[in-house]
Amino acid sequence: VPQVPGGKMMVAAFVGTTMAAATFLSRPLFVKGKGWTKAHLKHQKKDAISAAILVFIISASIMAVASGALYYQGQPVTKVLDMVNVLEPIAGKFALTLFVFGTLSAGLSSIFPCLLIAPILLADFQSGELDTTSRQFRIITAIACLFALIVPVFGANPIEMQILSQVFNVFVLPLVIIGILLLINNKKLMQGHATGTLVNIGLVAALFFSCIISYNGILAVAAYFS
Repeated sequence: VPQVPGGKMMVAAFVGTTMAAATFLSRPLFVKGKGWTKAHLKHQKKDAISAAILVFIISASIMAVASGALYYQGQPVTKVLDMVNVLEPIAGKFALTLFVFGTLSAGLSSIFPCLLIAPILLADFQSGELDTTSRQFRIITAIACLFALIVPVFGANPIEMQILSQVFNVFVLPLVIIGILLLINNKKLMQGHATGTLVNIGLVAALFFSCIISYNGILAVAAYFS
């Protein structure tokens, strides 16, 4: 954790983005939706490993560019328009256009899965089937959309709020991992399929790591609002 102003906040946000609890919750539902069963276990593993490697490469590339180029050159991004200025040496007069399309793409690629997580989980708990035309689905997604307007309505700094929102992800992470541990070690639920020792060790290590990051996140949020 870098001992600089905002260092704890950034570390918690990185973990909240890449090790998001929502990913653990949504992936089993997507696997179920694809119709994969125990017969597709090898394919599921290959899919999960490929996704994890790609996420690591993308995240590492972004952080390397930000640290090795922007930060090194003394070009911090604290406001939205700072991103446009950073693109100007490369994109010239198309910097603003490129930034707008990039922001829209990033937003749209994130907003749909974020909006779907709550109704998918609720529908899975109730019946196991998601009905996107139901009144319940429309109400939940409408509330989520309205909640997302908090930042522009109150005129908050979008960059700071983006980071802060990712920090709150780490507070749910320990609970999700505990839930996974309890479920996969439930003999009645697993129907004779024992969970491997390495999987349990990995999850315990993830739980320990998530608790440390959650504590780090609490300190970061407390410092931000103090």
